[in-house]
This record gives sequence, structure tokens and C-alpha cells, in this order.
Amino acid sequence: MAIVIKGENVVLKNKQAFQVAFFRKAGPNAATFRKILDFFPDAGLYIIDAHDRIVAFNHRNCEANNIVSEMDYIGRTCRDIYPKEFAEQYMTLVRQVRETGVAVENQVYTHAADHSTDFRIASVYPLRDAHDAIIGTATVWRPVASGDTLPDWYGCLKRVVTFIDKNYARPITLQTLAAEAGMSITHFRRRFAGILHITPARYLATIRVNAAIKLLTSTHMLLTEIAHACGFYDQSHFIRTFKRLRRQTPAQYRRAHFTA
Repeated sequence: MAIVIKGENVVLKNKQAFQVAFFRKAGPNAATFRKILDFFPDAGLYIIDAHDRIVAFNHRNCEANNIVSEMDYIGRTCRDIYPKEFAEQYMTLVRQVRETGVAVENQVYTHAADHSTDFRIASVYPLRDAHDAIIGTATVWRPVASGDTLPDWYGCLKRVVTFIDKNYARPITLQTLAAEAGMSITHFRRRFAGILHITPARYLATIRVNAAIKLLTSTHMLLTEIAHACGFYDQSHFIRTFKRLRRQTPAQYRRAHFTA
């Protein structure tokens, strides 16, 4: 199979052959596990090999990443398709599992990499070949619909994310969120980022942008109206924030995704 290497990207002339070769090494259990997960519509799966290349996305993960087929991403790395900070955060966890051979289970996080506003509970497992050598990892995740349904062990931040979910259209200050958590601003900021791997400001901006996306793609509301409805100071603030998180303007996004 011909492979052309360009920096960290691996371009495969035959992505299906690359995928088949990996599952042949991983054995029938890995392939069966992959098929089983497609019977659980809210469960996402992605598999990465020992060289950080994406080997498989199941149907749910394709939906979450807004791609038609997993072949769009096969052979690429997380650094190719996600913002750097989020790709590195995830790959640090993947490498830990590969190096130790110990699974990491039930991690709660916001999946800002694919711009979802859902929380997710994810587990990363090592994949081994017939000789017990680790050849990659499988990550399985499921969504947690809102702060109200987060597990109790999530702690006081459960109140904060529930508050944001219900009040993002209103002005919200860091002081307000810290008070909701019953912490000082410094402690709250550190605690929030330590658990969610995202700052409170970034999380709030993500929630607002995703709320705006629903209005952009399903209504004829003006940008000024959407900005007001989603908690932005004004239209300029809305456009700047949207472009920073989505790498295109609201108008560009609407043209590409409008469905109403």
C-alpha cells in the first residue's frame, strides 16, 4: 500500500486497506466491538493507532464531527482536524493509556473540539495484537444531556453548568459563577478548568455560539436579533466570538448550513 508522508499527516491511497490491516492485527474482538456500538445510537467510538492516526469513527462520531463518512478522517491525526489545545489534551490521555496499558474510564469533559455543548463521559482503552503488544486505543463516549443529569460525583460545578445552560442569554459574570459554586473567583477558575479542561469564559462562549447556530440554521432572524437572544453584547461581539470559535463568520456558516 502506497503511503505519502507530509509532516505529521499520513495520506493513504487506500484508506480501507489501512483500516482492514489494523483490524486484522487487533483481532476479531475489536472489529466486533466496533459493530456492536452502532446499535447504541448515543455512543461514539474512535480508534487511533500507535502512530496517532485515526483508524475508525463509528456512525455517531461521524454525526458529532459533521462528516458524512469516517473515510474523511481515516489516516489523519487529531491535530489535523481539531484546534491544537483540544487535540493535545486528548492525545496526552491517549499516549498515557498506550504507555501504561491501563484504561482510563468515566472521564467527564466538554467536547469543545467538535464544538458540542454536551458534556460527555468517555473511557479510553488499550488495543492489543495477538502478541499482547499495544497497537492503539479505542475511545468510547456517551453524552450527558445537561448539568442536571451530571453524576453526583461531579461536585459543585454541576450547579454552575446547569445555571449557564438556563441563563446563557443573560449577562453572566465570573463573579456570578463563582458565587453559584460557593468559591472565590481564583479557586473557581482553577477548579473549573481543572475538571473541564476549558476556562469558564470559553465554556460560556461555546454555549452561546452553539445556541446561535441553531437559530442561524433554522430561522430567518437577523444577526442582531440572534446576538441579543444568545447573550452577546452586540452584533460585533457575536461575530468576533463566532469567528474565533468556528473559524468563519455567522453569515458564512448560515449560507453553508441553513436548513429552514
